[in-house]
Amino acid sequence: MRATINLELKQPIKLPIQYNHIINGAILNWLRNVESNKFIHDETFKQNAKNNKFYTFSKLQGKFTMDVKNKKITYYSGVNLLISSYDDKFLSHIINSLVMKESMNILNQEIKIDNIETSLYSVNQEEIKVYTKSPVTVYSTFKEEGKNKTRYYSPYEKEFEEIVRKSLINKYKSFYGKMPKDNRFSIELLNRKQPKESVIIYKGIVIKAWSGEFVMRGSKELLNLAYQAGIGAKNSQGFGCVELIDN
Repeated sequence: MRATINLELKQPIKLPIQYNHIINGAILNWLRNVESNKFIHDETFKQNAKNNKFYTFSKLQGKFTMDVKNKKITYYSGVNLLISSYDDKFLSHIINSLVMKESMNILNQEIKIDNIETSLYSVNQEEIKVYTKSPVTVYSTFKEEGKNKTRYYSPYEKEFEEIVRKSLINKYKSFYGKMPKDNRFSIELLNRKQPKESVIIYKGIVIKAWSGEFVMRGSKELLNLAYQAGIGAKNSQGFGCVELIDN
């Protein structure tokens, strides 16, 4: 399930350029608001929400200007945010919270919600072409001289595909408690234009990620999971949100 939250800005909103943690914090606050009102009684849903593994979100979409010197970004009218979740209940509860509030607060800036558009589209083919609405991060960790090290991979490296595939299989197993019957999955660049590397700082942690266009092939189960929950790592922190190119 996917929801596009369209925001009405009566005046520009100013955010840090590195705002992923702010949006994720807002999403979790909306969820807590629903929990406090006792809308959630499903134990499976509670566990999935606690794990934070099955949703992702886009960057804010709309007209903006960037002040690199002061590390600020200013958004103007026509801003929207896409939230996508493999767990329909998770997103439904967040939407309920927003409908009741009719507005959202970001850094003490109250923003009116114009409308919310939802989509229940599910992938039912074995090949889809997508573009990133938030960059994809793929990495592995290891120890070197007794210290934890992180190695990030670009879409040009063979490890990129295998790590994305294993991540999807692990998500499937975590959600259903079993392995997928069909674990076929591949991802490669479309090569219509060069992917863009980004360096994002999330709560003081430097994360390397890539934006671009990809073709993904494999089982319908894993492709749908990739489309709804995101690809790569740190999806719930605003990474790996994709949209169909043909949509």
